[in-house]
Amino acid sequence: MGKRTHQTPYYGWVLMVVLGITTIISYGTTQYLFGVLVVPISTSLLWNRASVSGAYAFGLIVAGVLGVPIGPLLDRFGARMLMSCGSLLAGLSLLGLAHMQTLWQFYVLWSGGLGLSMALTLYPVTFTVVANWFVRKRGAALAVLTLVGGLSSPICIPLSGTLVAHIGWRATLVILGLSQLLLALPLHALALRRHPEDLGLSPDGEKGSPEQEQMGRSGISTSEALRRSPFWMLTASLSLVMLGSTVVFVHQVAFMIGRGYDPVLAATLSGMLGLVSLPGRYVFNMLSSRISAQSLLLLSVVAQAVGIAVFVLSSSLFWLILYVIIYGTAYGAFSPLRASVMADHFGRRAYGSITAVQGVPVALCAALGPVAAGWLYDSLHHYELAFWLSALAFLLAALGLIVTAQPHHEHEGFTQKDAGRYEEATRNREE
Repeated sequence: MGKRTHQTPYYGWVLMVVLGITTIISYGTTQYLFGVLVVPISTSLLWNRASVSGAYAFGLIVAGVLGVPIGPLLDRFGARMLMSCGSLLAGLSLLGLAHMQTLWQFYVLWSGGLGLSMALTLYPVTFTVVANWFVRKRGAALAVLTLVGGLSSPICIPLSGTLVAHIGWRATLVILGLSQLLLALPLHALALRRHPEDLGLSPDGEKGSPEQEQMGRSGISTSEALRRSPFWMLTASLSLVMLGSTVVFVHQVAFMIGRGYDPVLAATLSGMLGLVSLPGRYVFNMLSSRISAQSLLLLSVVAQAVGIAVFVLSSSLFWLILYVIIYGTAYGAFSPLRASVMADHFGRRAYGSITAVQGVPVALCAALGPVAAGWLYDSLHHYELAFWLSALAFLLAALGLIVTAQPHHEHEGFTQKDAGRYEEATRNREE
């Protein structure tokens, strides 16, 4: 049989673009928005930085803990209903936050409402979609998803900062809540699908044969993963990275404002981190098909530590721009490389459940970061110590990655050996 002359575009690529767009909204209205709100909310409602940061921290804990039951549901039923509910809840929570008056309302709506919505819509969920729809082309798929999604901070942080400066933080929350309801919700509800097998395909878009389906679903169970030391070493390292990362994204705008920079400029520089991250997202993910993703992840973590050091020592706008370049490039590479490393170690079979279990300690450390930084600021009236401790957390994470064994290709995940067999089976089927 001759080779096919026409082939319908693989629906997985459509999903990557759609999820990239919704990622802009999901991260922009939860993760990145908060850093812009710290100063105006503290000023207008007379709450200290630790109290304000606590709502964000508890939201991360809620997202991490609820990710445990969500992971198995994601593996079994797919992301469509879960992500649609997450967008609906996020929109309603943001509209409620626009009218809050008390601290307990802030915690209920941000920590509870947005915490659950984050568990339903952020990268732990979308990366599970990638792991199910792609194997050989996983690096390229992650590059597409995170290139589009990486526009979240350069769009949403400056936009939020400008809106807050001109119409106030309450009206800003209304506009961002409507973006969840009118954009993210319809896209999740109409575009998402479960597995490629539901369309008669195997991962990467090839017509499925029994052999290919078996290889595509390879991997280990959650209980098996929990018995292996790489799971715990990776979890410890990723937890430390998130501890440092949340300090940066919650307090970097306030840090720059405290050093005398204009609030809109501070928000713009923070947003530029996402723009600068785009080359890193693409280059590092494409390299992951030739260089160990775990080695590239180590490089990303070390570079983030260097970037934070430049930030703390910066004495002019030039040094802040250098910080944006170093930290932004490394930060952009981190999340997709993390997803690749987890898939390399544990495969596709229970990816959502394994990463959900990992998400609990990761979320606890992520929550600790901004609260501790806020407490240090309230006590010392400066952020320097908090950011130096964040850089130390990145270096400890790098040490953990160094001592973590590389994936054992003979029995873990969809391996390089499997990929060769997969390609051979695909060629034989096309000829």
